[in-house]
Amino acid sequence: MEYEETEKKLTAGKVVRIVATVFVFVVIGLFVIRCWMVADKSRFSDPIPTDALRSAWADGESGMLTVKISAELAKDGYFSAYGFYFNPESGEAQFAVRWNRSVYSYTDMPEGHEFTFYLLNETTGAVYPASAVESASMSIYQYRRMIAEGVSVGEDEQLTAVMELRDEFDSRQVLKYAEQPFNEYRLKGKLLKQLAP
Repeated sequence: MEYEETEKKLTAGKVVRIVATVFVFVVIGLFVIRCWMVADKSRFSDPIPTDALRSAWADGESGMLTVKISAELAKDGYFSAYGFYFNPESGEAQFAVRWNRSVYSYTDMPEGHEFTFYLLNETTGAVYPASAVESASMSIYQYRRMIAEGVSVGEDEQLTAVMELRDEFDSRQVLKYAEQPFNEYRLKGKLLKQLAP
C-alpha cells in the first residue's frame, strides 16, 4: 500500500514536470516567433520595375542608388522605412514602410485608414508625395511599397521619410543623412530581365 502511494506521487510529480516543461518551450517558441516577426523586413525590400525605371534603363546606362538606412524605426516608433532605392535619371525613389496596427488606436484613426507618406529633402525643403503601389499585412503589421517621383537629392543632402498620422502630427525617419554617400545598387536577376527592352 505504501508502495502504491509513492508510485502515484512520482507519477503526479512527473506529469507536473512534463506540463511545466512543455509550457516553458511553448513560451520560448512564441517569443522566438515574435522576435522573428519584428525583425522581418523582407516584404517589398527589393526594387520593382516601373515605367519610369524602364524608360531610364532603355539605354542600359542608368543606374540605381541605395543607402544603408541606419535607423531601425522612426524616433517615435510609429513606423519603419527600409529598402530605399533611387534612380537619379528618372527621379524615382522606391522605399517600403511598415507599421504596427496599434498605430490606429494611438492616432484615433479607424482600422484600415491609409496614412499619407512623403519624402522630405531636409536640405532644400522640397517635398515629394509618395504613392502606395503594393500593400500587404502580416499578423500585427501593415506593409506598403511606396514610389515618389521627381525626387532630387544630392550626395550632401538629407532625405527623410514622413508618415502623416493626423492633422499637424507626423512621424519621421531619416533615410539618408547629408554626410552619408549613396551606394550603387547593381541591378540583377529578375529585375534586370524585366527592364530589358
